[in-house]
Amino acid sequence: MKTKRLTDLTEQELIIEQKKRKSISTSYSFIMGMMIGITVYGFIKNGLSFFSLLPIIFLPIFIMNWNNYKEVKNEIKSRNIT
Repeated sequence: MKTKRLTDLTEQELIIEQKKRKSISTSYSFIMGMMIGITVYGFIKNGLSFFSLLPIIFLPIFIMNWNNYKEVKNEIKSRNIT
């Protein structure tokens, strides 16, 4: 299945895409927060380990997901969709 560009989506498809991406971003934010909390706890208890670096490794994916959500949000704003 080929993905459409945001400019090619209808208003309804764009709203559905925003809800989907917001859900993904919210879930990933929660997971990142948990990882950071566990990492801080583990770092205090055990010092530096491979698991201490996991939030840094997953940070680019988090940023990419957040930017995708913001792109949809900006497209909705540019079309004046409520």
